Amino acid sequence: MLDPTRLEKLRHRGNKTHARCPACAEDQGDRTGNHLVIFPDGKFACAARPGDAAHRQRIHALAGVHEPRPPRDSHESRLPTGHLHTSRTSRPRPPIPSSSSSPVLPLTSSSLTSSRAALLARHAWDPYDAWEDSPQRPDGPLVLHDPRHFLKTLFPSHALLWTGEVHESGPRHAPRWRTCAEWCAAPDHEPPLRIGPMTTPAHWAPGTVSRTTANVVSSPYTVLDFDGLDGIHPVTPAEHEAHLHHSLAIIRFLRREMGLTLAAILHTGGKSLHAWFDTPPPPVLASLKDHAPLLGLDAGLIAQPAHPCRLPGHKHHKTGRVGEVLWLRLPFLLA
Repeated sequence: MLDPTRLEKLRHRGNKTHARCPACAEDQGDRTGNHLVIFPDGKFACAARPGDAAHRQRIHALAGVHEPRPPRDSHESRLPTGHLHTSRTSRPRPPIPSSSSSPVLPLTSSSLTSSRAALLARHAWDPYDAWEDSPQRPDGPLVLHDPRHFLKTLFPSHALLWTGEVHESGPRHAPRWRTCAEWCAAPDHEPPLRIGPMTTPAHWAPGTVSRTTANVVSSPYTVLDFDGLDGIHPVTPAEHEAHLHHSLAIIRFLRREMGLTLAAILHTGGKSLHAWFDTPPPPVLASLKDHAPLLGLDAGLIAQPAHPCRLPGHKHHKTGRVGEVLWLRLPFLLA
């Protein structure tokens, strides 16, 4: 928790509080007082340094409430549901440890020596907790369903992005490549200009009209598609619920023990979750591919920045369910 009396330029916007980041202010930064965001549950973050644990620790050292905290009951019961919209309680939820303080390590067999059941239990993360732990809480349509907000959060305004249907690639579909700012201004109901339903984690070269790897300038994100442990797809409702919990536990394992930095989690509206991570080094990508069946991942999507993946707010063509954000980092730039 932060002490409001130790903050500058404090003001309220909706249910959030904004202020000058004390850690940035040490270096004469954030003169406009827009970097620090304090959420209703007391969590806070700096929009200029999302995911930087050391920076958050410095903020707390400068403006935090330094009181001893009672130990958390290790036997605290978890909500018995796998749905994204669970009834909320007043019980505080602990933040997920940041991966930024850990080195990004390749996944090896030795890191999975314990049984997978033990790994899943050790990193259990139910959907309610993931929702509560999200830096941007998806409790409104902007974060939950808006594809423009999703892109604006993850990409700078000048980045050239592709959105569209899977088949929309080639000279006839040149309008499918636009800057992030242009996509965020695109209308909903004009087919040549509409946003989505798919995008890629890639930045594309100017003039691109074909969605091929040769035209990718960079891939700031790697999207992991959770299809089912050992390649077995869930079928029954019980299997779908177990799959959701397994996927979130693996995501938490990749953050906590492997040091990957999470950017977003999207429920596609189908059977799977898509987890967007900051792209790790090539050896880590290779190790993820090698262990994909064990982790329930689609190996074909790993290290494939040109491969389409879903945006929130669009219906899944098989289920009719709308894709929803479950976890989202703070925006790329805070206006």
